[in-house]
Amino acid sequence: MLMIVLYFVSLLVGFLVGITGVGGILIPPALILLSGQETHMAMGTALASFLPVGLVGTFMYRRLGHIDWRKALPFMAGSLAAWPGALLNAILPAGPLVALLACIIIFAGLCALRPPKPGSGSVFWQSGKGFFCIGAVTALLAGLTGAGGPVVSIPWMIIAGVSPMTAVGLAMPYQVTTALFGTIGNVADGHVDFAILPYICLMALVGLFAGVAVAKRIPTGVLRKLIGGLCCGLGLFLLLRLILS
Repeated sequence: MLMIVLYFVSLLVGFLVGITGVGGILIPPALILLSGQETHMAMGTALASFLPVGLVGTFMYRRLGHIDWRKALPFMAGSLAAWPGALLNAILPAGPLVALLACIIIFAGLCALRPPKPGSGSVFWQSGKGFFCIGAVTALLAGLTGAGGPVVSIPWMIIAGVSPMTAVGLAMPYQVTTALFGTIGNVADGHVDFAILPYICLMALVGLFAGVAVAKRIPTGVLRKLIGGLCCGLGLFLLLRLILS
């Protein structure tokens, strides 16, 4: 029964990614709570599941004209930091990693409830070097926690002055390279569950297609509130569970 719930969560994640670019943050805690996976294994498996979703998302958003490769390439180059992040994940204790994951989830929820206003941004943050720095920092966090880089990078890019749709489009190819480099490190340490991974990927892809198909029919405000409330509640639950244990 719990595994059915896990696959439903994967479907929901793909749906949310198709609409908002954010949603993969729910996979690591779902694996921990529903499949009983050890923290490091859950984070590594979650990060690997973002690879096919990112590939398909890149194709879709490229067709929509929302990927500027002049910004995407330095952004993707920063994703190399996911590899050392994954290596750090293997040596750090589970407790601090869960706490960090919970804080990132709460941050994502707050950004969904109160979206950052697009700003003018500085010249640096809108340059290739700025996009590289954003990519490197968020990729390091992705490798550490298994949380998809877009959950942090999309709000950051919007604050820096990037339009929301462009930010979501840029996040897709970035997610591919982040998941790839992070998974290389996780596989080396045996922290990817290949038995359950194909099913998670399949359900997420089905959800992604559904999300893109109905994106224009659902009020974004309603979706943001649902995502925000769910993320904040889940993050607080993980922190409380960690404190009590």
